[in-house]
Amino acid sequence: MDNTLRWCADIGMWSLDRPINDIPNTNITGSCVNRTSFCDATCYNIKLYRMFPAMLTKDIRNEQFWQSLPTNMILRATNHPSIQSLRKKFKNSRRQTKRVRLMTRGEGIKDKSDVQRVFVLCMEFPDIIWWLPTRAWRNAELRDLVQKWLMPLPNLALNASLDPTNTENEIRQLTSDGWNTMFYGDDTREWSPTMKGMQRMFKCPKTHKKLTNHCGICKGGCFSLSSIGRRTDVHLSQH
Repeated sequence: MDNTLRWCADIGMWSLDRPINDIPNTNITGSCVNRTSFCDATCYNIKLYRMFPAMLTKDIRNEQFWQSLPTNMILRATNHPSIQSLRKKFKNSRRQTKRVRLMTRGEGIKDKSDVQRVFVLCMEFPDIIWWLPTRAWRNAELRDLVQKWLMPLPNLALNASLDPTNTENEIRQLTSDGWNTMFYGDDTREWSPTMKGMQRMFKCPKTHKKLTNHCGICKGGCFSLSSIGRRTDVHLSQH
């Protein structure tokens, strides 16, 4: 199956997407199962669906490719057709291939099999930093799996996605467990609660300064990898 990687000029990197909601008259189910009410109220992709109905057709292919990725975390997947497809795309790319985002639309970790897919991608492409903002932490089982299998990976930029509906206690527990956080929804907020007190958040240059392509080269914030001992709370400005 052909991969559905797309170049996202706004962030300056390749990315994959998944459907947010179930797609009518298909067996394709939505990936954002752990979203909040704030997600529903502010998600710009939901607005884009209304403007561009053809996105649903693309999302069918997006999900089919994602499901085609291998989930065996023990055996090497170098010769797997979907892995080979990605490898060929990166090899022939004239654009930077040092970072890839999971996902620009939809959620990278919906269930246990997604944890396995992300693990395999990181193993098969150790020279790529895979950027994964996620709400999977809101599911206790998925959170445990992510912390056990994904958080230690040196090439995974993992961010717990937050908004104003999340409580201070939730955030403190996340930071205690070593998660990087990514907060959106209140431009006046400057500090994040941790078990050790309040910590000033890192203002995302891309969103606060309206910089195009900056995510592909940013050296802080989301790309302060918690797996190597650095932890950061990122503040995104509102769209």
